[in-house]
Amino acid sequence: MKPLPSVEDINPRKTKIANREVILTIDRYAGEGMCIAYEEGGEPGKVVFARYVLPGERIRAKIYRETKDYAMADPIEWLELSPLRQKAPCPYFALCGGCDYQMLDYNTQLEVKKHLVLETFSRVGKFHDLQLTGIIESPQAFFYRNTETFKVNQYKKLIGFFRKDTKFIVDIETCMLAMPGINEALAKLRTQEVFPPHNFKVRTTVPGETVVHWVQSPYYEDKPVYELVRAAGKEFRFKISKDSFFQVNTYVIPLWLEKIISFLASDKHERIFDLYCGIGLITLFVGEFARETIGVEVQKASVDDAWHNLHINNIQSKIEFIHASVDDTLEKLGYADVMIIDPPRKGMDPHVIEVLKNMQPEKIIYSSCKPATMARDIRLLGDLYSIDQLWMVDMFPQTHHVEMLALLKKR
Repeated sequence: MKPLPSVEDINPRKTKIANREVILTIDRYAGEGMCIAYEEGGEPGKVVFARYVLPGERIRAKIYRETKDYAMADPIEWLELSPLRQKAPCPYFALCGGCDYQMLDYNTQLEVKKHLVLETFSRVGKFHDLQLTGIIESPQAFFYRNTETFKVNQYKKLIGFFRKDTKFIVDIETCMLAMPGINEALAKLRTQEVFPPHNFKVRTTVPGETVVHWVQSPYYEDKPVYELVRAAGKEFRFKISKDSFFQVNTYVIPLWLEKIISFLASDKHERIFDLYCGIGLITLFVGEFARETIGVEVQKASVDDAWHNLHINNIQSKIEFIHASVDDTLEKLGYADVMIIDPPRKGMDPHVIEVLKNMQPEKIIYSSCKPATMARDIRLLGDLYSIDQLWMVDMFPQTHHVEMLALLKKR
């Protein structure tokens, strides 16, 4: 029997545009904010992926893309509602493509994400009896993002976000995920004499500094910002340039850092490599709890920021940053007791995994916003390493995204 398609099988380029109405029964949660549904009276076993719906609901929907194996649908009318459904607080929910789960209360969102994460680790990594060590909740379920990139249509005077699976801009006045400084900037940019001609990015910080990147504004500068992060009894300032990556949830960052630090030896004897280190957020904090720390990052702007951050914080710990690709550099750095890995969504290159297996550090601390690639990579390390702890870090409330944090120990 041919296996049922999963969310990973969806490729809009291989689907045909469709336009037909159907009645769907929603079966179960799937990844990417979707649910799996089945068409009443339709082809037996054919999967329909639908957004903004909940298991147990029955809806009238429009099929808008289709293949012989699966279809994609938008809800039109709810015929039967789940008792878990609540009214979404944002007027743009299900229009703007930013959120997936506002129709669920926060605790239920966490349960859904937990279920999907464990299902992914079972399916991709073959970790069938795995359980989470715990969940790090976001102290704020709304107004937590410190950066947003807005889409612009200058001619229609639209500023907002793409609707899911389209290039249609949904015009918004306030984003309920963004920190107040971002929404204040959005309001001012709408009223300025020269309307933004193209997409722009807004960053804001805990100290209250807000900047706008890529467009000119009489109200805001296009310059780096300085963020203040307090965690594990330490307080550091971080310069963030316009092209540098920084975790988006200001309120979860300290909790995530403290969990990483808790994985380190209390006597501070370890030599640590922080791979894909960005501007040195993890590097500077763990450097205070290590014998020596080396951060490796391929993006030059981020490495420049990392060195700057090391100096402005007067850190005396032995810390170094290397501007290079992890793929090309790791095996030249010698041995590390601990590898901290926070890779892009695609996960680690196979060569990096082989180097890790040859080097055999005592611990690998793996943080990832893509559970599927994380599960794949950990499985590839499975003959030498076991999962000692696995934490779900809710860096992205209201969305299907989630940060995962694992402590791997050598067998």
